[in-house]
Amino acid sequence: MAEAAAHDERGRGAKRFVRPEELPAFNLTPRNLRLLADVARHRLIASDDLATLDGGSVQNAKRELRTLWAHGYLMRPEAQLRSTAITGPQPMVYGLTNKGARLLHSHGHRIDLDVDWSENCRRSGVAFIDHAVARSRFMSGVEVAVRGLDDVDLLHAHEVIALAPAATRKARQPLKWEAKVPDNGKTIPASVIADDLFALCFPNETESYFLVEIDRGQMPVRRHTNAEEEVGGKRRMRTHYKHKLATYWHGWKQGRPLQQFGVEQLRVLTVTTSIERIRTMLDALREVTGGKGSELFLFIEEEALRKENPLEAMWITGKGRECRLTD
Repeated sequence: MAEAAAHDERGRGAKRFVRPEELPAFNLTPRNLRLLADVARHRLIASDDLATLDGGSVQNAKRELRTLWAHGYLMRPEAQLRSTAITGPQPMVYGLTNKGARLLHSHGHRIDLDVDWSENCRRSGVAFIDHAVARSRFMSGVEVAVRGLDDVDLLHAHEVIALAPAATRKARQPLKWEAKVPDNGKTIPASVIADDLFALCFPNETESYFLVEIDRGQMPVRRHTNAEEEVGGKRRMRTHYKHKLATYWHGWKQGRPLQQFGVEQLRVLTVTTSIERIRTMLDALREVTGGKGSELFLFIEEEALRKENPLEAMWITGKGRECRLTD
């Protein structure tokens, strides 16, 4: 299937997923090391977003990416091919190879060499790639928006976790949020793993912390059947977005921000596919909160982020009002 792929980004007819036999010249530079580090940080990320993070010429950035791929430092997960027929041509998605990880490690980057980077990338399916690219696109937008401000600094997830309580620092899944959620007169243990975490730091020595949820519209907002199911002899909550909202809200009431991250307050951001889906989520949130809604949550549709960066865009709070992340 890879050999039947369309022309590559240069339009020369070389197969987009087959590395060329004649390799282009390669000189290791700070620029392509930064590109590799950006791929490592995001795991899977589109070439357009890498070029945005690079901040220079888009054509030059994509040329560097093609060279890094040709020399085996980057991988192009082939599952991208299966989405092209549906969505049409999209920017190339890249992941890191084990060779790329070793190169970063040899130049002082902190990277886990026990991870099989190549295999993780190779096994990525269409839905996983779509979700991962949406997450990296949002987080890249946050990073670039902060660069343009003199009075705001950005803490990435690993930097927030490094300052968190010991249990979170040592956890295998430090973004796993746990709560006890009431359901039909019982209390059910529940958990959700956020897609990302970041903080905005301001000159007055205050910070705003945000957990990130990327919703691709594939999960139902509600389930109208019994919220529990039997799995492996255990009872657990079925996955739907109302359950996520309930887990975050009850965890917040139970002091989870301080327990998990050592902060008094944070907010949960949801990036989703349409304003109609946001309205449905707001209805579900009102059901969770007894009709009150909650400022814990902020929602935005992808179209709004195509028009404004994440810091300038207007988000919808869980009480239905508008605000910016820097408010």
